[in-house]
Amino acid sequence: MYCSVCGNEMQREHNFCSSCGSAKEQDGKSISSGDNSINTIGSKITDSTIHVGDYYSNSNNIDPAILNLKRHFVSLPWSSEGKVANRSSILKLGTWGSIASIVGLFLPYFTKMDYQPHFFMLGFGLFMSLLMLSFILKKFKFTHFFGLMNFEEGTKDGAYLTKTTCDCPWCGSEMKLRMVGPKNHKEHMLLCERNPSQHKIIFDSTAMPDIEE
Repeated sequence: MYCSVCGNEMQREHNFCSSCGSAKEQDGKSISSGDNSINTIGSKITDSTIHVGDYYSNSNNIDPAILNLKRHFVSLPWSSEGKVANRSSILKLGTWGSIASIVGLFLPYFTKMDYQPHFFMLGFGLFMSLLMLSFILKKFKFTHFFGLMNFEEGTKDGAYLTKTTCDCPWCGSEMKLRMVGPKNHKEHMLLCERNPSQHKIIFDSTAMPDIEE
């Protein structure tokens, strides 16, 4: 007996091909494989990991209108509506702070001052981060910050700290927006609190309404 997919020889007592992992044909039906995975009814096998239950391979085509997407503003000491500052103010702070840090780093070479430049290196990293944040908000209006929190830009230049949730379309539990994935390919994903391994949706920030100021 030979595998109908790759032609590898199979023993009669074997249910799966030892070469490509395809199931032995039964009653004219076979299990499709590809992309290092085997899709079966009610489960998914990926790199030797078996996910039992309903796996939703087409979950990224869900209509955002049925998710009940909700934006929550993170309360800050100076703002209950999550407004950190104006984006233009962050841009100015990042620009002038970066310039001052660079001057501080090279100052010992032009003066007789003798000190360690570590303070200015830390300042340069901080102010450059603010500068990049300003550019990202200007272009995308949305970026991940830390944990469940994100930065968003309002319609009148405001920069807001927010969290995003929605209703799981499969089980009705709450889904929370997180940054998940390998280090070199992280994505914004809405993960179900009840079943995060199988109920997940790639998040599209453009589905959220703009923050009106």
